[in-house]
Amino acid sequence: MSVTVLLGPVGDGAVVARELGSLGVDGPIALVTAGWEEAERNDADLDRVLGGGTRNLGLFGRRLDILESDPEYAEEMRRVRTLLTQLREVYLVQLRHALLGVEAVRQHDAGARRLSGNQLDEAIETVRGLDERHASRLEAVLGEFYSAYPPHERPAIAAHREAVAAAVGDCGALVIAGGHVGVLTDCLHVCNVGAVLADRPLVAWSSGAMAIAERVMVVDDHDLGGRPDEMLGAGIGVVRGVVPLPAAAARLRIDDRNHLALLARRLAPRACVLLDEGDRVAFDDSGVADLSAARVVAPDGMVRSAAEAA
Repeated sequence: MSVTVLLGPVGDGAVVARELGSLGVDGPIALVTAGWEEAERNDADLDRVLGGGTRNLGLFGRRLDILESDPEYAEEMRRVRTLLTQLREVYLVQLRHALLGVEAVRQHDAGARRLSGNQLDEAIETVRGLDERHASRLEAVLGEFYSAYPPHERPAIAAHREAVAAAVGDCGALVIAGGHVGVLTDCLHVCNVGAVLADRPLVAWSSGAMAIAERVMVVDDHDLGGRPDEMLGAGIGVVRGVVPLPAAAARLRIDDRNHLALLARRLAPRACVLLDEGDRVAFDDSGVADLSAARVVAPDGMVRSAAEAA
């Protein structure tokens, strides 16, 4: 794979066009807007900004067609989704209690404001352990499902994967827009997009940046329902070593050092990278991230460059 670039919110998409221009992309652009769900094909404005002639891979529509064309697979997938929902509900109950435990320990010991002290470390490790076990359980359930129903052996899935591979093969680059990160991740997985990138540049922004990482952490500190920051599960793993957090200024309590420190330690050893408008993180051909200009949350809750946070 060639260069991969992660961006925060991109407005009208002009910054994406500039990125593609700087990468010297030759040929049409493959476009993923599956996170927009039913509005997937409402891409005329983005197509225009990117110079016209983009090839929308139609992943959301493909996923719907797969479920309609393969009733057996669809029925089993519904069962798996029910199980995943139940696992999430239990995880969120445990997570809320564990987060309350961290806060209780911190308040009990005023000297723990820098997140030091054995008791606080143990409380934070409890939260981190919950995240990792939840992610592992989700992967195990999906792994068992895919072993019983190998996607490449299902004719409807195989046909769509071949079509996606052919479309990407005719393009000079792939861009992945944001939207609903869970839906987007599902669509990328079922169509096996990560396997067909080859040496083409990839530009992903907002939820698109989240979906191509190893782990997806959903953060919204201003959620009216009080939902805690939660581990959603695995992305497609195109980029490694980072957990992108788009629109951080709007979604995070950015001035709460204790909260940010907890988040950074939950995600360690992966770097907690903030992606607001204008932010950019690039990965070279070998998948190594250039974090020199990135904003990373350090374990002490300060937002620094990666070099300062090390």
